[in-house]
Amino acid sequence: MSRQWSIRRLIIKQRNMNKPTVIITHHTGGTDAQPLADSSNATAQGINSWHKLRWPTFVSRRGFHVGYHYVIEKDGKLTQTRDHDEGGAHVIGMNKASIGVCFAGNFDLTRPTPAQMTTWYGLYESLQKQYPNIPTYPHRKYATKTCHGRLLTDNYFAVRYQIFTLTERLKQLRALLANLLTNRRMK
Repeated sequence: MSRQWSIRRLIIKQRNMNKPTVIITHHTGGTDAQPLADSSNATAQGINSWHKLRWPTFVSRRGFHVGYHYVIEKDGKLTQTRDHDEGGAHVIGMNKASIGVCFAGNFDLTRPTPAQMTTWYGLYESLQKQYPNIPTYPHRKYATKTCHGRLLTDNYFAVRYQIFTLTERLKQLRALLANLLTNRRMK
């Protein structure tokens, strides 16, 4: 019986495994009653409480009910709520093939904060190392929603990361050039 139970648990675990092929970005947005409500102060704990009401038995190995894998708060705080191999609850039909990243804020009204973007750059770089060339799409690609916000283009987060890395590389090259010129003058 014990061996049979172990095999059953393994089958259930494999059935629920997530095999990421895409990063899907979200915003906390407004509500159905108030779609333009400000949700920029949403937190991982607040989202956890809300998702716990919706899915009381859907708990990650990290102890969260949050359907996203990551939450990035307004101040840039990053909370990982699910392991990458755990299925999410953030996009119907893609929950076992994606990593969900939710940004606090209603991007129908505003854009992500600089602190959120700094956190995103680090997270995105890490995800790209683990899953080379994994694409990033907004939730609205898979559902009739505005999520990740009307003010943001579909490739907003991927393009901002590219701009960030190019800017950082240019800073490094400028510093290298300045160093070379300084050393040349000293000779």
